[in-house]
Amino acid sequence: MGKFCEEDFTVDEKQILDIVHQIAAEMMAAKDGEVVEYGSAVSTEGGDSLIDRYGFSSIDTLKYLLNLEERFGVTLADEDFNDELLSSARALATRIAALRQAPDDSSRPSMLV
Repeated sequence: MGKFCEEDFTVDEKQILDIVHQIAAEMMAAKDGEVVEYGSAVSTEGGDSLIDRYGFSSIDTLKYLLNLEERFGVTLADEDFNDELLSSARALATRIAALRQAPDDSSRPSMLV
């Protein structure tokens, strides 16, 4: 059986936001040697900044974005890499939702080739 991927299911923007936070919490907990169970104590309430909330470094952010691309079956283009998108979980979830609804355009350039 293959790996679970949100690309295979219909999810709304709120669910995407929950998953965006869950993945961030899992990544940072793993970095600290902890385990975060799915749906546990991860809240979308409070600060929206990925850097402030999870303490992401630039390398963490890159790994995180690669993880999100794989998890949701999307490709973030160069123009997606801006301060608003990279600092806001809500903006990131909105962009992922838009990409999931857009027709597949594999000719679109990506920074993550």
